[in-house]
Amino acid sequence: MPTFIYNAIEKNGKAFSGQVKAEDIKKARLQLKLKRVDVISIEEKTIVPFSFGSKKVKKTVIFFFTRQLSFLLDAGVSLIQALEMCIETSSSIVFKDVLNGIIKQLEAGRSLSKCLKMRPDVFDDFYVNMVVCAEETGLLDQVLKDLADYMEKAEQIKSRVKSAMMYPVVVLAISLLIITGLIVFIVPRFANMYGDKGLPTLTQALVSLSDLMRNNPLPLIAAFLGIPLFMYKYSQTSTGRQQVRSLIRALPLFGKIQYQAAMVRFFRSFHSLLKAGVNFLEALDVSYNITDHANIQKGIKAAKEYVTEGKGFSKGLAASQAFPPLVSQMVRIGEESGKMEKSFEKLTVYYEDILNNLISGLIKMIEPLLMVFLGGIIGIIILALYLPVFQMGDLI
Repeated sequence: MPTFIYNAIEKNGKAFSGQVKAEDIKKARLQLKLKRVDVISIEEKTIVPFSFGSKKVKKTVIFFFTRQLSFLLDAGVSLIQALEMCIETSSSIVFKDVLNGIIKQLEAGRSLSKCLKMRPDVFDDFYVNMVVCAEETGLLDQVLKDLADYMEKAEQIKSRVKSAMMYPVVVLAISLLIITGLIVFIVPRFANMYGDKGLPTLTQALVSLSDLMRNNPLPLIAAFLGIPLFMYKYSQTSTGRQQVRSLIRALPLFGKIQYQAAMVRFFRSFHSLLKAGVNFLEALDVSYNITDHANIQKGIKAAKEYVTEGKGFSKGLAASQAFPPLVSQMVRIGEESGKMEKSFEKLTVYYEDILNNLISGLIKMIEPLLMVFLGGIIGIIILALYLPVFQMGDLI
């Protein structure tokens, strides 16, 4: 009998999850209804030994939902009707179930922000806080539009940083395939031509490597595919993610790109929260959780302590030494003029340009280095293959 996982809510408003066994999803819902459990979402539990997929809702799905909901509300469509229209157009079955649960909670009299808060696996603190302020100001359509703009910009930056990080990996992988093809298919032809004659050390080493790869293809293929897959799955765990970030920070230019990206993420999120009307300290807490760079988090924490002690936000940023001097200077201008939101908007634009230039510079620098590396390896292989020919020429 299949098992179904459900998310529900208690009478006191607290969300919880559980499992129930039933013949199908309808009977599972009926069982929970008889137990007077208020179900938000329910889905069949699938057990697989090793999964390449995920039940998580993709960021792009949430982005398109936010943009569409903002447009519909601005057009005068009611909230529940707008959510129903979003369900019809969504491509994610999991997200459709989430939206159905939200509609049920709205019909029960709960606010949209409380409904979103019940699904922290889909909507993070930043999203919920923006919606809370939107409900308080009555500008839900406008705040959702700003939220969609923020998500789009954040995803663009994330995509560019990922591309910069993945570029050398992809080129190296292709280079390894080319080199493997040369060793497996070209080297044996030269080895047969030379026969068992005494070969130079470099040529003999290349022929031995070719024999090893041809005689043991399965273990080598398993290692070639298995090691990258294991590293990817490990990098998705909390420990692996931290170790990967530490490794990237240790690399000169890669570490700088990661730092600049974390700064831009902090500036953009903090600016968006202030613009929406979120309390200053609460905006700092939310931005702290969004930022995944240890030094930036340390700087935010130190600056918050200065604010609570009445010493000034700009002084806290300067004392933390986690940010360039320009940041504390711009924030000081914002404090004096009362336009903190504007200062962070300018910081976002400025450091975003710096980040884009760093990424472009990295790609331009990596291209010739990879070409030299690939050319060097292929050159060594060609030299090893033709060394016996040169040796025979010397003998003649």
